[in-house]
Amino acid sequence: MKREIFSRACVLLLLAVLLVGLGRTLFFPKTTNYYENRLANQVPPFTPSAYLDTSFQNGVEDALLDQVNFASSAKKLYNNISSSLLYSCLRGLLGETPGRYVHFLNMEVFNWEYLLYSPRSLSQFEEGLREKAANYNEYFSKYPELEFYLYYVEKDTDINFETGEKSRLFPFFQEQLDLPQNRTACFEVNSFEEFSQWFFKTDHHWNHKGSYLGYQQVAGLLGVPEEELLPVLEEVDLHQSFSGSKASTVGTEIFFDEFFAFRFSFPNMTVTINGAPGSDYGSQEAYFSGTATAPINYGNFYGGDYGETILDTQSPEKENLLVLGDSYDNALLKLLASHFGKTCAVDLRYYEHSLGKPFCFSQYVKEHQITKVLLVVDIENCFLPDFLLEG
Repeated sequence: MKREIFSRACVLLLLAVLLVGLGRTLFFPKTTNYYENRLANQVPPFTPSAYLDTSFQNGVEDALLDQVNFASSAKKLYNNISSSLLYSCLRGLLGETPGRYVHFLNMEVFNWEYLLYSPRSLSQFEEGLREKAANYNEYFSKYPELEFYLYYVEKDTDINFETGEKSRLFPFFQEQLDLPQNRTACFEVNSFEEFSQWFFKTDHHWNHKGSYLGYQQVAGLLGVPEEELLPVLEEVDLHQSFSGSKASTVGTEIFFDEFFAFRFSFPNMTVTINGAPGSDYGSQEAYFSGTATAPINYGNFYGGDYGETILDTQSPEKENLLVLGDSYDNALLKLLASHFGKTCAVDLRYYEHSLGKPFCFSQYVKEHQITKVLLVVDIENCFLPDFLLEG
């Protein structure tokens, strides 16, 4: 009798979880999948054509996988167990493999510590780079009164660490652009030794050393008149570890980074995020003081991916800057903002979703009195249509 009652209780509990998940999916969907660092899938609108070609059913399935309670936890547990077993087997079979790629699930592992994406070839992206350059060139020509700058970030996709051969994506892209060469710059990665110094082991972003070097290069590119901000202290060990975006797909229990950072004395600035006042962009001071409540990672520390972020130092005598990029510029924004009156950062992936209207370049630069436009580019956003100016 007790066993029967227990079995029924388990079934009812499972049904309750599923019903709550279904209700949340339909009526109170979450907007972000934090485990995989992306917008959460939501139930698509029903149309007869979508039902007939099964895209509606597939969309509902994707939404349930994102929205149902414990779905991310179950995915994380599965990834951890399966990847730990596979990782142990591979290390046992292959032993030490310094300076070699080892294919692991959908990633490459280098020196058994670094999770890497496979290096890309120029032939894969020539057409996309030409289209991207044509889109940019149209705006360079259309707005001669604006100063445009382009900063390309090389990373593990731009070089084969086994052979040292580079894809030369940036030189090719630079040749297609109608910009003087002194208006373009590149964060170059020429060896694994350099990469390991500037990037996280488990995350696709650069670390504190890489992002600070990026800031110095961009400040020089933009010709900021003031001296660059210097760290108040040498690098700070925040005594917290995290598993980044790459680790989230292969298991977060066996791959992790220790989080180090530089501390800066930023000038006073107001923060507006997606049209609403914000207390800060990111939580750097909260982590330094030990008052942060969220787990540490790149986005929580430096600032997240928002459709629009505006940092205003209330210095009308200074120029206003527009930054168009993806998450690589997150670590640069407060540093760059210290040199400008108003710094507007737009992530075209999320602008319309967050602001409720399409991004209009001409209207935006006029409204915010923009004089300089910085395009922060890496190979991932070079060929995605989301990052084309006004589509």
